[in-house]
Amino acid sequence: MADKYIFDAEEEGRESAGGEPLEKALRERLRSVRNAGERRTIAGLAREIGKLPADVARAALEVGAGLVSVSLRAGVDFLRVVPEAARVLDAEELRAWGEMGRRLVMADVETGAAFFTAGVGGLGEIPRGARLLLLHVCARQLTLSTSTALETYRRAPEIARAVGDAELLRQIFEVALEVARRSARHSADFIAATPEVAARLSAFREREASATEDATAVGGEVEAVEVETVARGGVPRVDVDEGRGVENGERADDEGVTGDGRVTRAALELAGAFASRVGGIAAEMWAALPASVEGLGAGEALRLFRQTEGFLDRGGAAAQHVLVAGGEVLRLVPEVFDEWGALLRTVAAHNNSCLVALARTGPAALRSLAESRTERARLAEVALSVVEVAHEVARVDAEAAICCFRSAPAALRATTVERFRRWAREGLLAENLSARARRSYFALETRRSNEQLQSGGAQGLALEEVAQTLRLYVEGLTGRAVEVAPLSAVPDEQRIGDGRTIHLPSNVSEFGDAGLDFRLYKVLAAHAAGQIEFGTHERDTSDLRAAYESLAAAYAPENADALDAFSLDGYINDPSTSERARAPEEEARLAEAARRRLPEGGDYRAALALFPQRGLAARIFGTLENGRIDRRLRHTYRGLARDLDLVREYLRRNRPRIAALPVTLVPFELLFQITLCGGALEDARAIYGQVVSELETIVVEYLTDARSSVADTLMATARVYSLFQSVVPDITERQSQDDEEHGAESQGGARSNLEKEGEKREDSSQAERQERRRDAHELFNAWAAAESADSDGEETLTGEERWLKGDSPEHDLEPGEEAFEYDEWDRDLSDTRVGWCRVVEKRTRRGDRSFVELTRARYRGVISSIRHQFQLMRPESLKRVANELDGDDYDLNALIDYVIDRRADGQQSERIYTKRLRHERDVAVSFLLDQSSSTARTIGRHPLQPYTHPGRRIIEVEKEGLVLMSEALEAVGDPYSIDGFTSEGRRNVKFYVVKDFDKPYADEVERRIGGINYQNNTRLGAAIRHAAAKLRTQEARTRLLIVLSDGRPYDHDYGDARYAREDTREALRQTRLDGITPFCITIDRDSEAELRDLYGEVGYTIIDDVLTLPERMPAIYRRLTT
Repeated sequence: MADKYIFDAEEEGRESAGGEPLEKALRERLRSVRNAGERRTIAGLAREIGKLPADVARAALEVGAGLVSVSLRAGVDFLRVVPEAARVLDAEELRAWGEMGRRLVMADVETGAAFFTAGVGGLGEIPRGARLLLLHVCARQLTLSTSTALETYRRAPEIARAVGDAELLRQIFEVALEVARRSARHSADFIAATPEVAARLSAFREREASATEDATAVGGEVEAVEVETVARGGVPRVDVDEGRGVENGERADDEGVTGDGRVTRAALELAGAFASRVGGIAAEMWAALPASVEGLGAGEALRLFRQTEGFLDRGGAAAQHVLVAGGEVLRLVPEVFDEWGALLRTVAAHNNSCLVALARTGPAALRSLAESRTERARLAEVALSVVEVAHEVARVDAEAAICCFRSAPAALRATTVERFRRWAREGLLAENLSARARRSYFALETRRSNEQLQSGGAQGLALEEVAQTLRLYVEGLTGRAVEVAPLSAVPDEQRIGDGRTIHLPSNVSEFGDAGLDFRLYKVLAAHAAGQIEFGTHERDTSDLRAAYESLAAAYAPENADALDAFSLDGYINDPSTSERARAPEEEARLAEAARRRLPEGGDYRAALALFPQRGLAARIFGTLENGRIDRRLRHTYRGLARDLDLVREYLRRNRPRIAALPVTLVPFELLFQITLCGGALEDARAIYGQVVSELETIVVEYLTDARSSVADTLMATARVYSLFQSVVPDITERQSQDDEEHGAESQGGARSNLEKEGEKREDSSQAERQERRRDAHELFNAWAAAESADSDGEETLTGEERWLKGDSPEHDLEPGEEAFEYDEWDRDLSDTRVGWCRVVEKRTRRGDRSFVELTRARYRGVISSIRHQFQLMRPESLKRVANELDGDDYDLNALIDYVIDRRADGQQSERIYTKRLRHERDVAVSFLLDQSSSTARTIGRHPLQPYTHPGRRIIEVEKEGLVLMSEALEAVGDPYSIDGFTSEGRRNVKFYVVKDFDKPYADEVERRIGGINYQNNTRLGAAIRHAAAKLRTQEARTRLLIVLSDGRPYDHDYGDARYAREDTREALRQTRLDGITPFCITIDRDSEAELRDLYGEVGYTIIDDVLTLPERMPAIYRRLTT
């Protein structure tokens, strides 16, 4: 009866609904339903469905029949919701929606039933043309994950509202479906990124409408295809092509379409091209698109999309990198965009790794150029020259071109563009350069490259000509021994200075006169000396601590981590300390007090790390500190005033017009004028009078006192930091007004191409003068520029492109740590890699004194004997010296000889006195301990009794040797240091200071010896160089460096074993030339031939029985020092 009832109810539409096949299928399904009540329910639902349009009814019944065979409950739920769903969906959409539900039911009945119960309300917000596409996308995603498909389905209404345009949404889902055919997972990512993309694309329409209204208000009959406001500086621009009516060769059918429409259509075309050619990477491109076009005008966005699509033949990942990098280039220096694209194409011909490496690192180099140049036109000219030079190199060696591009900012901080060109050509013309050597040359890693950059064809006064004079001059000012080094030969992070080396430009040619250029060198050297004399590098002073505490309070985190609200305050004891646990409030108070306390050995860098934007704070600090040093020099050394005034006037004459500067550089220019140019210029004071007044007040308050310190500069930095953040909106508004006026003037007075071409034919001497004007500002701020750039964040490179960047990952410095740069010898290049290794000086983790106490107990008799032997080496405080010309007593023997000789021939000696002279041992020694993981090896283990005789680790035996040596040296009184080292690549050579020369052998040192442990690798060359540098500061006639190692040097980026040995041998050779005697104690008898090759030029010994090391070390030391 039920079967008959169903089909009688829809008799009228049977023919159109499908007739016998559907009727037969439904009868078969209903016969399988045993419950009569359920059959009646289905019959009633079928009757309701029969009232729907025939095509919808057929679709519903077909899906329902399939669902009943899978799950009766799900089938009933579907049939129940069909009448409501049919108000929203057509037959095909209903079939797709039902099919999606059926697949959900097959995966999980409850999920499928819930899907049908929820109905199709959300789909009503999806335009009709996009609904079916959405359902197809979800169907594809169901092959991957039901949760992914449901998330896309549920988010669809939100996405539709975000897009706000039916046709645009349809096109987006078309691309998503194409992506889904290749990768269901990526299609979900594509759809998830759509709201942000839509918001960014809609911004073009708003800027277009605003700019068009402004253009209409101004009037005129300008036929503009595109009117855009460049968000970068707020400068209105009209792009017109009179010949074709389209900008930059765009298709003629774009006419009449709004800027937003063209950009949106181009974006979708680009996404479609990605989807059809590279599949899932289209989702990554789509997600990266908003950031890529941020701040660009419509024309620039179109150029970016065209360039990106042109690189799809290189693969999706490469094209995506081109998109991201191109957007950054357009924001920084749009004038070089086309040349940048040509460079990328040339590099891509080599391989994709080179293309990706350049795309990832190139914009950072341009950003560094932009930060060091205040004039927009000058930046474009310099950036274009850099791209051209790199392109010239790329035609020969693409990888060398990447190195050249990356090193350009560092090179141009110390030389001119013309000399940079000559340096690059010299690298290309050099004979007998392997590909690896060429890349090292262009990366400024080798000494030869740096020397060529400093001296090749340079005009002006070279640093090497006056370095000795300047060194003596600085030593006279400071009373300290210092080194003078060229700025370009030192890695960026060292330019801030360490109080031991002053870095100056390799060449000065600002005045074109040797005498005046030397006076500029003298001023720069005086500033560097002032940093030493007036405490720029001072550490842990009371003023610094007060400034740090004040800044820590000002920049305290707003939301501290919540403490556990359910901790048992005071009821749980800490068994490790036998102390009662503190309450959370007490822990919070102590933590806050620790946060506000200057780290041990901290300097100004620790204080700068407190600022939310450390790069901004470092840049402000650098300018203010230069101003403080300038004022202290004028007050302390009156004779310098004439030279200081010469440089001040030169700087003042060559300041850029304030209205021509980008808004981001205006505050820094104002600060520079006030601190180092004798005050703000008239145009700056007229436009930004209030800001100038505030800056002058801060400078007077903190920097003009004759006793001002670096702590005062830090407090002034905080004031200027806050001021810059508060005045930027005002500066932005003024800058926009000035730029509009300037833009109108430039449009009205546009120059002809012939005039522009004539300007390009300026002679080289004028170009050199322009370079000199550019350098003047940078000469003073170069020492702080790197701190600012380094603080803004680091880019991360992975995989095969890392070597192209030439970087090894660097671990962050912890409070109190200090980094040092050292060269490394490369046997393959037969040259030195400049600043290749970074040694980080650390304090050894404190351990337990029990190790030293146990060692004393174990070797009690040996220590007693050693102390006695070494006490015999201690000289008496006074020693009688005979045969002196004068003294405190007569030498009886000499006096008798005097009388005899006088009576004999009158040729007697006048040396008849004795003196008591203080005679001391003049020895300083440094022990360098290898802490690599290989020292964890166990020796002396009994094979048959491993538990009762477990043996001992090599590093434990080495530590015992250090304890015995410390006891011996305390007896003889020689100053000594104990250091350990290990490494994780060339940029992370860890140098642990256990005991310094000036520290006593006390409980703290004993705890540090106990805390020594094994870890990582053995980059021996860098560790030797740093230990030798510390030892050179000791004023002793005999200086020893004793290295304790278990074998050969190794590090994961050291290259082959021969490379490591050659570098270590070079480090030992240089140590010996510096007047230090190196001696190596090793335990690896198996590689004696290699050890002889490595240490043969210096002393070494091999100890066969490692367990005898503690007893043999004092004997070795006695032999070396007596």
